[in-house]
Amino acid sequence: MNLSRWLRSTRIATQITVVVFVSGVIASAIITVVFLHSSSQDMPPPGPQGMAPPGVQRSAVRVGTLVRALEDLPPSQRVALVASYRTGRLTIDLDATPGSPSAGKPAVDHALAPVFARELPRDAKLKSIVDEPGDRVTIAVGLADGTPVLVHLDLEGPTSRPPPGPGPGAPPVLPPLVFLVAVSLALSVWVTLRLVAPLSRFVEAVEKFGLVNQGGPLPEEGPAEIRRATGAFNRMRERILRLIEDRTQMMMAISHDLRTPLTRLRLRAEDVGDADLQRGMLRDIELMERSISDAVSNLRHTTTQEARERTDLPSLLVTICDEFADAGLPVEYEGPQALDAHLRPQAITRAVTNLVQNATKFGSRITVRLSVPEVGTAQIDVEDDGPGIPDAEKDAVLKPFYRSDPARQEAGGFGLGLAMAHEVARDHGGTLTLHDRIPHGLCARLRLPLNEDA
Repeated sequence: MNLSRWLRSTRIATQITVVVFVSGVIASAIITVVFLHSSSQDMPPPGPQGMAPPGVQRSAVRVGTLVRALEDLPPSQRVALVASYRTGRLTIDLDATPGSPSAGKPAVDHALAPVFARELPRDAKLKSIVDEPGDRVTIAVGLADGTPVLVHLDLEGPTSRPPPGPGPGAPPVLPPLVFLVAVSLALSVWVTLRLVAPLSRFVEAVEKFGLVNQGGPLPEEGPAEIRRATGAFNRMRERILRLIEDRTQMMMAISHDLRTPLTRLRLRAEDVGDADLQRGMLRDIELMERSISDAVSNLRHTTTQEARERTDLPSLLVTICDEFADAGLPVEYEGPQALDAHLRPQAITRAVTNLVQNATKFGSRITVRLSVPEVGTAQIDVEDDGPGIPDAEKDAVLKPFYRSDPARQEAGGFGLGLAMAHEVARDHGGTLTLHDRIPHGLCARLRLPLNEDA
């Protein structure tokens, strides 16, 4: 996933993770800055109470001893002493000129100044310390009588110069920072899983409610607010399921009770002598029986839990078209010869059959066309050349018990065919839409995902 898209995500999991992680990083950075500032403020200066490396301390003692010796000697004898100390590690120059290194960095600005200053005689003055390549320094000292002295010195030991930044006693900063960032990341992941997992299950249950295989009640777990929402959802689910069960039982009882008087009416209508009156009575009785059958079929569809299975969709559609063609109805199939889909075959058969049966009532030629408009989606178009449906009623006819204009009402039915097909499409995660056919007629378009997780 693209990082910028992930950061702009509106999902609660992403937002919680980013907030906790960024907060941890900011807190770690603040702690690090405060720690560094405190370390630099609390580091003792390298004075009498400070700690100087042993090599630096020994070098300072040597310089102090030589300066004291020069102070004690008369000027005429100082040259001999200076000549005796001209070694590779230490040399002394008397009467330094103004352009010499003695005009370098002031002594008060150098970290080693307090170490050397405390070893000099009281009347001598430390003027400057200049760093040379390697561990070599040039120290400018003024004797009590004003004579300038330059001491070129190789500092002893590998730890001669103090390291920059925090003192040698300061703990490392990187490991604690890495530890704090890792803890922040782990905490963000834990908080995300703790909060989002029950919320995700809650959202999934809400989306599946009313569909087949919706499962049982949700476990009430997670934070208090999510537990309360889950409990309210479970109670609402029980009430709705109880209402649906009561409605189903009532409709089944009504359909059962109506079949007996309808049978008696049919028998009595056959004894009517007037042929026109008899045909009218039988037509009305047949309409009532068909309406009751549609209502019972709709109830069975909403309460039946059919499992999805791998199905060859063209074979299913060809079978439906052949059944209508065998009955003398002009229905033909157009599309691929093989296409696997993960669906509920009986439900799809019932939906397409209702669409084709509805088309045969108003059209003289019906085409069932299968196509794949995009990857993972199948499209089934049931086209007829009938009068079509006005745009204002295309959404209304998908609702149960709604029938369109009087011309369509004469065809009979209870207004459940399109509604049942629409419900099947929703159960599969698809859609059913109605479109005008050119030059005239209606196209019922059923779009279904080919896979269960699409």
